[in-house]
Amino acid sequence: MTSATASSRHDWESDLERYRTRAVHVLDTHLPATTGCSECGDPWPCARACTAELVLEL
Repeated sequence: MTSATASSRHDWESDLERYRTRAVHVLDTHLPATTGCSECGDPWPCARACTAELVLEL
C-alpha cells in the first residue's frame, strides 16, 4: 500500500524557482531610504528584505 504523498510527485525545483523570483522582486522594491525601507517604511533592513536574502541563499 502506498500513501498519497509517496505516489504524487512534487516539483520542488519549480517551487524554489518561484520563491527565488519573488525574492528578487522583493529586493528590487524594498530598498534602503533615509527614513527606512522605501517600500514598507520599516527600519532598514526590513523583515521582507532579510527574508528575501535568506530565500536566495537556499
